[in-house]
Amino acid sequence: METVKSHLIKKTKLLKNNSIDLPKLEARLLLAKALNKDLNWTYLNTGKEISKKKIMIYEMLIKKKIKRFPTAYLLENKEFYSMNFKVNENTLIPRSETEILIEEIKKNFKSRKRFSVLDLGTGTGCILLSILKEFKNAIGIGIDKYSGTIKVAKINSKKNNLSKRAKFFKLDWNQKNFFKKILKINKKFSGYEKFDLVVSNPPYLLKNEMKTLMPEVTYEPKESLYDNKDGLSFYKRILPEINLLLSENSHIYFEINPENLESIEKICKNNNFYDFQYINDLSGKKRFVLIKN
Repeated sequence: METVKSHLIKKTKLLKNNSIDLPKLEARLLLAKALNKDLNWTYLNTGKEISKKKIMIYEMLIKKKIKRFPTAYLLENKEFYSMNFKVNENTLIPRSETEILIEEIKKNFKSRKRFSVLDLGTGTGCILLSILKEFKNAIGIGIDKYSGTIKVAKINSKKNNLSKRAKFFKLDWNQKNFFKKILKINKKFSGYEKFDLVVSNPPYLLKNEMKTLMPEVTYEPKESLYDNKDGLSFYKRILPEINLLLSENSHIYFEINPENLESIEKICKNNNFYDFQYINDLSGKKRFVLIKN
């Protein structure tokens, strides 16, 4: 008789033999997904038999995991800042290190009663939606150039009961009149003339860095990770004109490549931004830049 317990034992061994990290947990997570149950159910029902149909689904998930397909994509979910977000191959998978950004914003905006947020390259919407969850009087828009990504972000706003304060729009920051279009969208949606907070985790990896990524990361959308020039295209495009979007005493938070600090500093100063500081990630690397207007 094939039970929950027997399948978990077999699949844990298979994943371990294929050098998958945390094989016991992975086997359990994927079984819960195949059965459409929560994780606790798999602990409380170890003697339950599994139908052939569910076994086939489980086998498919295990095969994909052995090929290093990201678990978040298999589960179609990723937790970020104590919130659950739908993810798929259209979106980057939220990283725990980006939660540092939310903590920094909480420190600097705790005295602000109401403010507007712009998230450039929003992806799942996790940054914008986490900010709005923490600040009940904030409102914001997320921009991305891919329809599939915007669809996921909209689902996440509804999933987290934030659709009234968060709107997502398909827009490419390289297109003509990008900044004017954003201002028009923001005015219509929020009533604000400009933004008090601008955030972004843009593509900044270089070609040689792409070769060093973990196998799981290679399944994520390359256009959201990789800048096919010098890793600075986003900053060179946005910073020269971003003042058009900024209110007085506004803050900009951008994720950056720690290898590009000198260039980031130069771009900031060339565009008359002299009040900026770096924020370290969990490994102590300068991963974010805060620019004050």
